[in-house]
Amino acid sequence: MPRRPRPPETKRSEHWLRLMVREYSGLLDTAIAEAFGWQATTIDWRSPIQDDDYAEYYDQAFLDRLLVNDLTMPLDEFWPKSGPRWDGLARTSDDRLILIEAKAHIDEAVDYRSKASGDALRRIKQRLEEAKTAFRASNDACWHAPLYQMANRLAHLYYLAGINKKDAYLVFIDFANAPDVPQPASREEWQGAARLAYKCLGLKDSKLARRVTTVIVDLKYGSGQPSAGAYALPRAAQL
Repeated sequence: MPRRPRPPETKRSEHWLRLMVREYSGLLDTAIAEAFGWQATTIDWRSPIQDDDYAEYYDQAFLDRLLVNDLTMPLDEFWPKSGPRWDGLARTSDDRLILIEAKAHIDEAVDYRSKASGDALRRIKQRLEEAKTAFRASNDACWHAPLYQMANRLAHLYYLAGINKKDAYLVFIDFANAPDVPQPASREEWQGAARLAYKCLGLKDSKLARRVTTVIVDLKYGSGQPSAGAYALPRAAQL
């Protein structure tokens, strides 16, 4: 079963996301809701959860965890096995689906290519091109490298919201001033990295792109707790 229990002690983004979900979920929930303009909704976190072994979900298990059914296209038809490992999963009280990808070290955002080969790689490339078209991204943008990990998360949002018409959203969570990475990045540096990543992927305003946001959590405690807020791109490229 594509559910992977995780150790009780971790570091970097895995540790910080757990901390936010466990101890500061209200702060994180508010930042996500405000980013999308949601009103009067609550967020039910499905992972990472302490009483679920902080398990990580992928393939069909991530859909099961989100209680997603009645699909137009099965996931195994869209993407080969061993797809994205989701850092976090959540549902809202009004049945929105939330997919989470978290980072605490800017260098980890670069993932040059898929490790798949043969038919699996050909299908991945096909789906990335379909997703790029659905996002109305620039034709010249490359979704195979060097931001493959970010691109395949976007492709899975396309799978849920575009192909299967589910009310799904993708949130990139970046942890600023993380003390356990080689080179902690400031809030401003993460903003620049997000802006550059969106530009490299050729993203522009579209129905699907409005379902994507970046939330920057600053771990440099000023008031005894972290701070979080969505990063809004300039209007010409805003998601």
